[in-house]
Amino acid sequence: MSRTLHFGRLRASIAEVVDAGDLLPDFELAAIPVLEGVDRPGEEPATRRRLRAEGIRPTEHRGALLLDPGELERFSSVGLLSGSDEVLLSRQWDDEFEPFPGRITTDLIDFADGLPLGLEEWMADTQTILVMGDGKGLNYATSDAALHERLQARFAAAKR
Repeated sequence: MSRTLHFGRLRASIAEVVDAGDLLPDFELAAIPVLEGVDRPGEEPATRRRLRAEGIRPTEHRGALLLDPGELERFSSVGLLSGSDEVLLSRQWDDEFEPFPGRITTDLIDFADGLPLGLEEWMADTQTILVMGDGKGLNYATSDAALHERLQARFAAAKR
């Protein structure tokens, strides 16, 4: 497959990217398959109670939380993106959105070295414009060259 993705690892967090506001591309769906290091957060009763307490009502599919753009901003503003999270942004809403089958947080992979096998094809199939996984830095991949440039300009590359 040709290299159509731009990717890397930055000294940033998902919350910082979301809170920056002007960095995010237009999207219809934000999927969160990992929250605070926990896979399938939509299946966790404590997580569901916490979201209800904050007035956030995500859709859930196979454990992934599905949010619209406004809910993602609220999610971040109340401190729910605090590290070891994964956020996937898609151009279209899909109630049956299937998250990438591998993990993309920085504790498991460093996007400065390369991408997980199959990520580019999965992103094309799901119309995902941006994937982010954080921890000690922020892994990201996008098909949007302008978004890649904005991220690189705003945040420094993570040191190895």
